[in-house]
Amino acid sequence: MLLIIYSILIGYMVFFTLCIAPIINNTLDRENASKLLRKVFPKNFLFGLILSILAILVSVILEQKNSLFIAIFLTCLFLANLYYIMPKINTISDKDKKRKEYSKNFKKFHLFFLVLYLLKMLAAIIGIILIYN
Repeated sequence: MLLIIYSILIGYMVFFTLCIAPIINNTLDRENASKLLRKVFPKNFLFGLILSILAILVSVILEQKNSLFIAIFLTCLFLANLYYIMPKINTISDKDKKRKEYSKNFKKFHLFFLVLYLLKMLAAIIGIILIYN
């Protein structure tokens, strides 16, 4: 069951990164892309949060300590993205709307967001590896 949960996490995150986000950013203008991403990302993070909480529960039931630590880590990162980083990015983006390019502050938080997203993917991969050890 943990293998399935971590695989779903990796799969949907990779799909979103390689397919959904680039299509949105390359197809829509900045304003409409922003509107759509503001609707999609919270659902993205909520889905990941639900899966990571499910991984916590299954890890406890199966007494998988390593997986439990990974799942807790993932849960914390999804919570951070959902309730702190995305709202912060949206606030900065709203202030930057009049500009033709994003501010350094936006770029800094967006980079932080991307690093956390990659960490979540890496953590899910590690979760799969730990299941087999």
